[in-house]
Amino acid sequence: MQLSAQILQAGWHDLLGWALIVVGIALAVQTLVFVRPRSRVAHILRAYRPEEWLARQSAHERVPPMDQSSQLQRLTAIAEKAFTQTQAVADQHARAAQELEAADEALVRLLADFGPGTMLPASQHEVTPAPAPLAEPLAA
Repeated sequence: MQLSAQILQAGWHDLLGWALIVVGIALAVQTLVFVRPRSRVAHILRAYRPEEWLARQSAHERVPPMDQSSQLQRLTAIAEKAFTQTQAVADQHARAAQELEAADEALVRLLADFGPGTMLPASQHEVTPAPAPLAEPLAA
């Protein structure tokens, strides 16, 4: 009785939402329970288990171990590159701040010159229309 009263009082969007939830759960159950993996997929899943893959990767290291001097050289190169990038970012930040200040000053000057209450200057030159070119008669 309670369920039927709630269903009758629910809007169509509530009923549609619950129906979609039920259909989604049914599709998930059907996919997980009743669908068997294809033979090709099952072969791949059998052949590549994560434990075996990790064991194979650790047995065959792709990068040979480095000696201490080359490790130090590589670490120094990485640190120097990071320092130069940090300096470049700081320089770009300073230039951007200068550009913003210049743009702000230009905007303040424009508002002072052409702000509300000030009129635009009248053009000093009067524009006169140019005479139209004369059409030449066609040769017969």
